[in-house]
Amino acid sequence: MGQIFYSCAYDIDTKTCCVYEADKFHANCYSSSGTVFSMHYLLRQKAYRIMWGGGYVAIDDNLMKFSRVEDLLGISTYLRYEDFSGNNNPNLKDYEGKALFIDENNKQWKRINVWEEALDYFDWDANYAVKYSGYLLNHTKKLAVDLADYYIQSKYSTKNGIDMAIDVVPVLTETGEGTPMAFFDGIAIETTEYLAGTWCGDLLQIVDDLPEDYQIINCCFVEIWSKAKDCFHKYGVNENGYIYKDNSGALYEVVRLDFYFKRRSYKYIKAEVNDNKIKYSTVPK
Repeated sequence: MGQIFYSCAYDIDTKTCCVYEADKFHANCYSSSGTVFSMHYLLRQKAYRIMWGGGYVAIDDNLMKFSRVEDLLGISTYLRYEDFSGNNNPNLKDYEGKALFIDENNKQWKRINVWEEALDYFDWDANYAVKYSGYLLNHTKKLAVDLADYYIQSKYSTKNGIDMAIDVVPVLTETGEGTPMAFFDGIAIETTEYLAGTWCGDLLQIVDDLPEDYQIINCCFVEIWSKAKDCFHKYGVNENGYIYKDNSGALYEVVRLDFYFKRRSYKYIKAEVNDNKIKYSTVPK
């Protein structure tokens, strides 16, 4: 069936959380998703810890990867003890204390729902995307992402002319094995895939102005085919049919990721038009 994720915003001081089932990662990690709208809306109100929590945390020994109390509290917003014991985990005794901690805290959260407020705030019917302005701050690490710059690098246009992108928040905050599914076919070479999951459970906030003591990091997440189709229609191809990435004459380059999420073969994308049908294929660089 595949791993189901939950978008979780939580305040450990007030014991308040907002949690939505976000389906499989690659189904609801986009700028047009209601789950993304809700998380962005909350982060523009105040700071929250964010976790795009996957169900696979409850299987095998995956819980052993999480040691911070802040992370265990995040997991407690969407999992309970029976999620761990019900999977017949042979090594449950090794981390049963964590599972019991998660279960006890699961019962203590005050749960809020901001879905409708978020859709109204960003005017979903008119924009189909959250607002990419200001800065996504990581208060835990004193880092920041320029949201406008992220969107410029990562967005693409659909066949209906709507701009969208894989959103920065789900990828940065996922618990594991979600991003590889979104990037299953490969990524544009500008993608910073190594950042996936590195902000999981950290205290985040979206603000208009960058604080002086925060470092901006480059961040870009692009899977190959949506961007390839967009570039083909916007910039065309060279004499060999290879797609341009912009108006500079540079070619659109992509790279495959292996089972271990490591880069392997670099390629160009070729577009061939026959009978008004477009066939896209990868070509070794």
